[in-house]
Amino acid sequence: MNIPARAVRWGRSEYETSEDIDLESRGLSMMGVEYTCVSDKKPSLEGVQILIITSKVIVDQELLLTAPELRLVITTTSGFDHIDLVAAKRHGVAVCRSPLARRDAVVEASVAMALGLFRSHGALHGLSSQGVWGRGSLPSQNIRLIRGSTVGIVGMGVIGKSARDTWRALGATVIWSDPALDDGVSIDKLLKSSDIVTLHCSLTASSRRLIDNSSLALMRRGAILINTARGACVDLEALAHADHLGGVGLDVFPTEPPHQLAELSMIKNSVITPHSAGFHTGLGASVAAEVVETVRCWISNIPLPNPVLI
Repeated sequence: MNIPARAVRWGRSEYETSEDIDLESRGLSMMGVEYTCVSDKKPSLEGVQILIITSKVIVDQELLLTAPELRLVITTTSGFDHIDLVAAKRHGVAVCRSPLARRDAVVEASVAMALGLFRSHGALHGLSSQGVWGRGSLPSQNIRLIRGSTVGIVGMGVIGKSARDTWRALGATVIWSDPALDDGVSIDKLLKSSDIVTLHCSLTASSRRLIDNSSLALMRRGAILINTARGACVDLEALAHADHLGGVGLDVFPTEPPHQLAELSMIKNSVITPHSAGFHTGLGASVAAEVVETVRCWISNIPLPNPVLI
């Protein structure tokens, strides 16, 4: 494969610094790639072979028609619902995502949410904030151990697999559901069997509003739901009426910021965070390194890391 002449980075996230962009630029330049970063307007894609985007850039048929030489799209995110995969395939454009930069942070955040909810940290802190020593309330708090509990993971990709290993290390029995795999269980069985349900799936037609009234009704009384995947996977109105759940952890929302933020925070035994699960100090540098590695593999004509296939 000939070394591509041009790569365009369209947009950068709030957490990405000028130093992070420089790191990405230097990495690609060392491979002979001409690199341009454009943040405030749509760039010209004429003669561009590589397009690097954030989740705010929509790659659809209209955009692809303006980029006849485009061969690789890299999203700096783990999710890829902002890319029309069918149109990309039609135009001969490979698509890759960047889940490794956030993998450990998302797993740690989701586990931290579940552990706090299982231990009723929010309720006990609330009592302390009122000057109440809550030790006498412990028997009524339904405080449980992870060891011996069943954790159901929805989505067994890069992040889901890491979550599985972490939960197992804590002593949980782990089951999973993923339509792309044959070794999991059905989503209905997972919902019925799990003490903790944690979402690590991409947003697709099958996962949109996956957690709705009917699926919530299948969950055990006292079960905990964690969503650090995509907001549209959960019907928030249905969730607000799921009084049998033991706790809810939400990091992502269908619309961000959600207009019902204050109301969501009032859900009993809940943890609400502002799409922060994937963040960590150094995230921008990690994204840059992952982008550079993806381009290196593409130039070297070796299998791409984390391709998005249809």
